[in-house]
Amino acid sequence: MPVLKQSDARRAFSAEFKWQLVQESKERTLSVSELARKYDVNTNQVFRWVREVNVGKALWVRRAKGEVDTQAAPTPFLPVSIRAVETPQALHKPAITVSFRSGHQLVLHEATPGMLQQLVAALS
Repeated sequence: MPVLKQSDARRAFSAEFKWQLVQESKERTLSVSELARKYDVNTNQVFRWVREVNVGKALWVRRAKGEVDTQAAPTPFLPVSIRAVETPQALHKPAITVSFRSGHQLVLHEATPGMLQQLVAALS
């Protein structure tokens, strides 16, 4: 079994760290690639964090800004009774329709295997 190296482990960054890095990128004293090297983070990750701040919907952005997490109000419980319902019998039993070149049609209602065998024998 292979052993995970430190570089293989997924790192987790705090909302404050991400916010600080995005703010530094907005100051433009260092390029994004220089910031990424400085903090040992992938450049694409920094660009993603900047994009998430611009959109403002990421949970870590709301936490970094100090906005309170709003949880959805619980839906009230609706009591429901369940009763067994009998399945209605099929009104129409399956039928087999044979269409001929002449335009005539033969409809077999409640076809049995014997009827199908006779039909195939007659048509062949």
